[in-house]
Amino acid sequence: MTQTDKSAFSSGFGLLWRRQGVLWWIFVVNLLCGALGTLPALLALHESIGHSLIGKPLTNRFDIGMFVELIRLPTVGLMRFTTASYLFAFVFFVFMLFVTGGVLETYRTDRRLTTGEFFSASGAFFWRMVRLLLLSIIPFIVVGAIYQGLDKLADYVGDRAIADQVGIFMGWGATLIFLLLALAVRLWFDMAQVRAVAQNERRMWRNTWRGWSITWHHFGGLYWMYFRIALLAWITLGVGLLIWTKLPATATGGVLIILELIMFAQIAARLWQLASAMTWYQQHPELVPVEIVAVPPPVQEIAMADAALAAPQEQPPIIEAAPEPPSPPAEPSSEPGGH
Repeated sequence: MTQTDKSAFSSGFGLLWRRQGVLWWIFVVNLLCGALGTLPALLALHESIGHSLIGKPLTNRFDIGMFVELIRLPTVGLMRFTTASYLFAFVFFVFMLFVTGGVLETYRTDRRLTTGEFFSASGAFFWRMVRLLLLSIIPFIVVGAIYQGLDKLADYVGDRAIADQVGIFMGWGATLIFLLLALAVRLWFDMAQVRAVAQNERRMWRNTWRGWSITWHHFGGLYWMYFRIALLAWITLGVGLLIWTKLPATATGGVLIILELIMFAQIAARLWQLASAMTWYQQHPELVPVEIVAVPPPVQEIAMADAALAAPQEQPPIIEAAPEPPSPPAEPSSEPGGH
């Protein structure tokens, strides 16, 4: 890994820190979407078991049996309220897709954009991000097919192996390979997004292949940069879930804080990746093609030159020599002795 790649990793975090207003704003939107998505189920639970002893197992601890019963009870019907959760999850997904252009423009200029500038950049690049998203479906499908094949292979080997742990370990290995391949695809299309904003590229097919070329030729440094950020996100996720399982169910405030911190860390890691990708791209100006355009002469000069060529050539005037004046008549000579 070169020194430039190291600086892109740390400089990306510095850029994320300097423009942390974007992070907090996205986190607040996520918090609102999460609250609105869970509100219908919360109200239904409060109405059904809020004043009943049936909710005691869920008050002192998380009882999976009681939770399944609440799902099956027709008077509660928790599954009916999953629609709101899916709806607001989709709203947040579209919101993130919309503001990606504004976020990348903020990181490109490294300054605080006004609200109008931010949403103007978001709207200008929105459909380009949508096209890149649609193009990314194909490689993600390929990665998913690879995972399905490895998972079936793990089940096949596990059913025929003597040790039961063989199939489990192979299943974990399939999941790890899936995550690593998905991260590579994510890196590819992040570079395409960065290039679309930095170069104001409108042709997404060409931009996708250009992003692939950049990613392929610098895969080692770029992937290591992305992998470290993703690894930190996975570690914070695991530690946060471990702390959550150790908290009592009565610690509602603590559970809420832990879960929101987990979400905040995941959003920060995602923005850190985008900031690092933009920083890396700006540190490699040789990757940007420079077009040499011949500058034509001004229109006025062209018109004057054409008029000069079309005008008839004037001949220089011919100066005739003036006639010499006639010489005076000769005087009769007076010689002595003329008679």
